[in-house]
Amino acid sequence: MRIERPGYLDFLIRSKDRQIIKAVSGIRRSGKSTLFEIYRDWLCGNGVAAEQIISIDFEDIDNAHLTDYRKLYDHIKLRLLPDRMNYIFLDEIQHVEQLFFVKQKSQ
Repeated sequence: MRIERPGYLDFLIRSKDRQIIKAVSGIRRSGKSTLFEIYRDWLCGNGVAAEQIISIDFEDIDNAHLTDYRKLYDHIKLRLLPDRMNYIFLDEIQHVEQLFFVKQKSQ
């Protein structure tokens, strides 16, 4: 049984094209991953191409190699579509090791 979260979904829909990070947090098993799924379905049904969506679940064994932040960065960067809005879903992001933003040196 899937529990709809209209309040949370409405917030995501209203914020859809704002270039800000939206974080969904909550206790375990509270429906965060389901909310991601509902929102991805909504995006696909409302004009967003599947190629614009990058979705990574870090508890999926197929994504174990992406828990290295450099590999994750490269993985996402290769899939970004220039000149289009990209939607990135990172589920269970706490599994990424040494996750921080590295400032590149100016030359």
